[in-house]
Amino acid sequence: MRIDIIDTDAGFEAIRENWDAVFMADPHARHFLSWGWLRDYMPRRKRWFILALRERTEGSPYVAFFPLRLVTEPDKKTGRFHDSIVMAGNAAADYTGFISRPDYENHAIAGFCSYIRQQNWTELKLDYLCGGPERRDAMIQALQGPLVMFRDSMPTNPYNINNCICPVVSLPETFDAYLESHMSSQTRQKLRRFLRKGGGWATNTASPSQPRDTLKREMDILFDFWRVRWAPHKGKERTELLIGATRQMLMDVWLRGDLEVPVLWFGDQPLGALANIIDRQKKSVLFYITGRDEDWKTPSPGLVLHGHCIRRAIEQGFKTYDFLRGNEPYKYFFGPEEHKLSCTLFRTRSGDNLGGTLHPRSVRFVYEQALKLYKSGKKSEASIAFGQMLSAAPDHLGAQFGLANLAFDRGEFRKPRSPFSASSQQATNPSSFGWRIGETLRCATALSRASEPSQVTNVRVPPGSTLQMRGSADCRRTTDGGGGNPRKAATLSFRRCGASGICRKSPRRPCTAGKGKDHGSATARCHQACRQTENDGQALASAKGFGLKTSPCKLRQKNQACRLARISDVSDQQGHARSRRASP
Repeated sequence: MRIDIIDTDAGFEAIRENWDAVFMADPHARHFLSWGWLRDYMPRRKRWFILALRERTEGSPYVAFFPLRLVTEPDKKTGRFHDSIVMAGNAAADYTGFISRPDYENHAIAGFCSYIRQQNWTELKLDYLCGGPERRDAMIQALQGPLVMFRDSMPTNPYNINNCICPVVSLPETFDAYLESHMSSQTRQKLRRFLRKGGGWATNTASPSQPRDTLKREMDILFDFWRVRWAPHKGKERTELLIGATRQMLMDVWLRGDLEVPVLWFGDQPLGALANIIDRQKKSVLFYITGRDEDWKTPSPGLVLHGHCIRRAIEQGFKTYDFLRGNEPYKYFFGPEEHKLSCTLFRTRSGDNLGGTLHPRSVRFVYEQALKLYKSGKKSEASIAFGQMLSAAPDHLGAQFGLANLAFDRGEFRKPRSPFSASSQQATNPSSFGWRIGETLRCATALSRASEPSQVTNVRVPPGSTLQMRGSADCRRTTDGGGGNPRKAATLSFRRCGASGICRKSPRRPCTAGKGKDHGSATARCHQACRQTENDGQALASAKGFGLKTSPCKLRQKNQACRLARISDVSDQQGHARSRRASP
């Protein structure tokens, strides 16, 4: 057998007939694995891909399909990105999994699991897998091992609802036969009475044949009821997100002609609404969402609406009425049978991706995230992301350029020169790389020039004091901590300050040593060196490589070109505060 990867819209369009044939042959396939539903849903989600199984013979048709999607998130503790493989329909599909011709199901499980084991992932989430327990058990057997563990991951909720149970009603030939075989006598009498016309009751159904405005009105009624019911429990923001996503999905279904929205009215007052997906291939009606007036008690809007829809489905020749996920008590009034799903989480024992690297399909996504981290100032996290990218794709120019920029920002001007040069040789447009190379060389030269020692003699500084000269820069003289090294002990560090032009000696006393001509010359030399490096720092702001803004060089910043000069001092014995420039 052979597995092909389909990950483009054109590729998915090309296999429609083959997909439909496999979908109809699989007794476990449901609407959310149909070609039409996935065609509308998957393009709205990124990084989807489909495993397609066929015989090795050239031109042989596909016999199984497994739609999947990749999700990548950073670990909150380590900052490393991890990949998860999830079902393509997750978040909207009540049924997920793969579809297969029955005679190839075992080959499909073996082939798909073998492929998945070779991928780079931390978690594999088989949520709401349909197909019975035998499929789940076979996949567990094929996927578990010394590197991978698994557990049941059925979600819990505060309402004690089991979302791995789907109540499904099998529909007979007539509605009367349904009432007699599926309902209690009391419920049957109520439903018959409420479904009779008269008494001000009316049920209108928005269908594909009706205008969009009619559908919009009915869906507004539905979601207004749903909002009132669930906003206090889910929160306003999350409620609106769910409504937006559900409305969009249902509109896609309506455009395909597979949506009905019945509304129950009492006069001009709406009492409740449903949204049903019509699966014409499998002859099934799927109840997706409802909303009703919570203050209206009799008749129950839900009982009337579902009874109306079941009667309509029987009249149109449908075989099942599927309540989808959730074992809410009201669904059992209609005589359903339970279909069970499974949720299984596979996770690597190491807590990192298999193989220790990103999935190849995640490299571009992580690169985009790394750029966002860099631009937001989270450079440590950006460095981790760029490093992960290079582990997965060593020739990735963006990651090389990103790490080089981070080294540049740290003032390590020699390190990024080689990556910038290598990147410029491979890039189709090397101008931005050339700009960075030039700035790197310039800053490295400025750092080297600024580090050259100058000598000031005949300046007496008492032990433990600090000499500050304020102008274009501050010079701070430290006389202790030199470890016996007179040059190190006499190092003056320069800092930017206000241009007051005043010389002072710490602690806060007027400096009488700065009145001599020679001392003024030394001060001017300090100011000149500071201005030169400040100009070099301003040049950094014009660097346009990497699409990032670079602030001027801050002379106090660690590892930057902020140490402008090293001035050795020779103190005279009289303590006179005269100063002059020394001969070289």
